Amino acid sequence: MNRRLPLIIGAVVAVIFIGNGIYSSLSNNSSAVVASDVRHNVDLVASVNTVSADQNWKQDGVTSAGVLRLALDDLRTLTIPEGTLVDNYKSVSKCADFTTPNACVLLADMLGDAVVWFALVPADKVSGMQTLTLPGLVDMQANGDQGILKNGWIVKLATPVKRVCENTDTTSLRDFITRFPDALSTSTMNLITDNIVSVTCK
Repeated sequence: MNRRLPLIIGAVVAVIFIGNGIYSSLSNNSSAVVASDVRHNVDLVASVNTVSADQNWKQDGVTSAGVLRLALDDLRTLTIPEGTLVDNYKSVSKCADFTTPNACVLLADMLGDAVVWFALVPADKVSGMQTLTLPGLVDMQANGDQGILKNGWIVKLATPVKRVCENTDTTSLRDFITRFPDALSTSTMNLITDNIVSVTCK
């Protein structure tokens, strides 16, 4: 019995150690919110005055069956050809109102004047030509100049970004993102400066 006692104690300690490690790993994985591996730089953000699509035009991963023409509030006109990449709209809603002026907001990854990838999302019901509400950030990069959404969108950040949370104090934007990522907060984009100006916890 005496010879077996140390072995039994060692086995029990090992089980506890391994169990704690697994629990810790599971806990960390469940709380972390990771951005999509597919990243898109949001170079252009604009309220859309008018939308004109060919009769059979579709957006399902890529555009098909025609072209899309957008007249933007900065007086530019974009023609998006067939085969252009489109957002999957898993984190944000797709704009379906192509009739009402400024009902949609364009976010696009640009290469010069050409649209590489884009999303058309519904404008905010209040101040829809000035601001756009997006999901909360999950990370930041480029020394705090860029924020990352869970869907992989890379957006520009204002300096500083205002943090709004009535019942919780945060020490920095990084601290805010750690505590209130993705669905736990919202990000407000200024459509004039094309950057995130504030974040608000829920």
